Amino acid sequence: MTEQQSPKSSKPTHTPGTSKGEEVLNKEGKEAGRYDSGTTGKAKRPAGKSTGRDSTSLNPSNPVDPNSPHLPTP
Repeated sequence: MTEQQSPKSSKPTHTPGTSKGEEVLNKEGKEAGRYDSGTTGKAKRPAGKSTGRDSTSLNPSNPVDPNSPHLPTP
């Protein structure tokens, strides 16, 4: 066995009982404050936007002016 290869493990790569991210999304839906906004680019990848709720995990008021830019928290 070379130095770059590691020995095969008999343990599973995914811990049984732990959900994968895409399974949680399908079961519980999107997180609060996130929504789809169509697709982007030639590949038509999904695109989305978020509200103040996504940044703070609370129930903040959204910007007074809807045209104001989104400034993520540092």
